[in-house]
Amino acid sequence: MGKNKDTFERKTFGKNDTVFEEGQTGDAAYLIVSGEVDIGIGMKGEAPRVLAKVGKGKIIGEMALFDKHPRMASAIAAEKTEAIRISREEFRGRLNGMDPVMRSILKLMVKRTRELSEQVAELKRTDWRAG
Repeated sequence: MGKNKDTFERKTFGKNDTVFEEGQTGDAAYLIVSGEVDIGIGMKGEAPRVLAKVGKGKIIGEMALFDKHPRMASAIAAEKTEAIRISREEFRGRLNGMDPVMRSILKLMVKRTRELSEQVAELKRTDWRAG
């Protein structure tokens, strides 16, 4: 844990570079060190929809640290962006070192967040297509 050179990798994304894509299985989260990232759906389609803009100090793609579900949205650099990539492997190693009760509570919270996020994303997609 922590010895793999890819565990905490610093990444640079140019404006309009894809950090990750909607629908792909994620294996890492990203801590934004500088810059700004657009989180959206349909980003490569004819009518992209930005759901949020996130910047310095924010973490994106964190659900991929817990499960192998497809990403619910894409992340595209809105400007030059520096980020630290946190691998699922590193995260799992740290999670396994937690108190078992706290780990169980955290996993339950993530499961509930995933379910709610999927419901909200579907509502936004439906609303987006209708409008």
